[in-house]
Amino acid sequence: MAKRSKDFITRRSFVRKAGIVAAGSTLSCAVGCGASEFYPALPCLSDVAAPAPIGAMTYIKASEIGCALDCDLSTGRNKLTGGAATDDAPRINAAMAGATASHPITLILDGSALISGLFLPAGGYWSIAGLGCGTGFFIKSGTNNDGIHNGGPRAAVPSDPGNVTPGISVPARGSSVSLSNFELNGNAGNGHNGDSTTGRVQGVGEGAGATWYFGINLMNLNNITLVNLGIVNTPAYHIRLSNVGNVTVSGCTTYSTAPSTDGVHFDGPANDIAISNCNFTCGDDAIALNCPEGYTGDISRVTVTGCTFNSLTMLRLYSTTWGKRFNIDSVTVSDCNGTLTRAAFTIGEGSDGNPNSVDGLSVSNCKIVAPAVLELEANFGVATFSNVTLTPLDSNQDVGYAFARTSSAYFPLVYSGASLVLENCVIQRNKNHAVAALILEDGSTIESIEFNGFSVQDAAGSSFAMAPELLKIVSGRIRRVVISALDSARISAPVSAGRISSVGSFSGAGVLNTGWQFQDNSMLNWSPYMSANTHRASIKVGGVVRPYP
Repeated sequence: MAKRSKDFITRRSFVRKAGIVAAGSTLSCAVGCGASEFYPALPCLSDVAAPAPIGAMTYIKASEIGCALDCDLSTGRNKLTGGAATDDAPRINAAMAGATASHPITLILDGSALISGLFLPAGGYWSIAGLGCGTGFFIKSGTNNDGIHNGGPRAAVPSDPGNVTPGISVPARGSSVSLSNFELNGNAGNGHNGDSTTGRVQGVGEGAGATWYFGINLMNLNNITLVNLGIVNTPAYHIRLSNVGNVTVSGCTTYSTAPSTDGVHFDGPANDIAISNCNFTCGDDAIALNCPEGYTGDISRVTVTGCTFNSLTMLRLYSTTWGKRFNIDSVTVSDCNGTLTRAAFTIGEGSDGNPNSVDGLSVSNCKIVAPAVLELEANFGVATFSNVTLTPLDSNQDVGYAFARTSSAYFPLVYSGASLVLENCVIQRNKNHAVAALILEDGSTIESIEFNGFSVQDAAGSSFAMAPELLKIVSGRIRRVVISALDSARISAPVSAGRISSVGSFSGAGVLNTGWQFQDNSMLNWSPYMSANTHRASIKVGGVVRPYP
């Protein structure tokens, strides 16, 4: 671990103390005021028909098992009298308790229910199917638990079990849980009048051993499907998934802006995850891949497509922290839009991770408003960005505006990166921000950065000061810079004169077209360039500088 030049604070306490609040987004249903300090609108879901019976599935209607379904989902009160609503959780829990692989059960939610927590079979083989707008759950004040989780009431205590005891394996996974077409109001309150009455909104404690209360909390399962859910006002994460595989999250909306309200939070191990067409408004990370949390383990094969984000970060990839070393591989993000208080993507956090601990990150066709697109705090392998536009955003998380930057939110975190590729990427300024493609700090090293189409552009009608340099190297080293195509019109130089020695070499077919002058000893063979020594177009052949052409 790097020497700590700053007092360490946990990321979540840092977020809380900084007062991060994501900007709101428009949702279409008006609601009244409940017990909570923040009153988000419930998303209006499309009406849907009850699922058609298939196979051995047993279908039960909430109204037919004695549920009152008398809850106003916006207030938690009786929607007819304004008095106390009926707690329908005991009837639902009892009706679903017998779900097994040979006897799967689907609850058809045909109304709106107050619940003191749904604690459903740990091994899975159950589903809840709502009928769209107006069907869903409100978590009862004083529940002091998750809204929905698998296992008994104490199954999720503590929220993060930490490292598995040596010799004891991660729990075996059950299977087949589906939640669809309903709303969930988490009734966050103020720590005294909502779901949590512990004195703390999130739940009990902080860090290892804490118990936080989530909207949906599923553990030790394969084959999870979450479709068309509207989840608002949760005490902590909207959805937490731990030790899971083959997960589909589609068409969901999350809306909470308090601290610790991640959208979908995965603890390791996890694999084969698909998230699509979701809308995340969160006070923390929209999507978190956190290997060192939960039972701990690697996370692999994640795709995110067609989603909108308004949050602290779009996607956090934690492979290592405090000596816990894991890997994240094959994460693909496409067709996204986001406004982020911090960087859209964060690779972190720790100097002692595995080599290439986050590998195969691919991002394409995204428009991002944020201080940066990528924040670096840990070792990474190949990270590729294609057709990504960054509009720099002022926020209290600013540590310099760049497409990619070293994080300095904590103490110095020295990392090593294998390859960063920017293809047809743009920084689109609407203010006079001194931007860079990369800010490198803390003595970190990147083996290769490649530009295959990159530019800094100013908003129409504006002409801001030129970006001082393409690569702002405060400390550290880039071993190879490849410029295949780059528009240098709004960028003064490849790197400041005092840091040119921090770049091992330059090469690429687009070097000469930049018009920048390069020291002869910094150029590789067979790449035409403008020589800073002769001020003429040159090329090196066998290490010898020659005129070009």
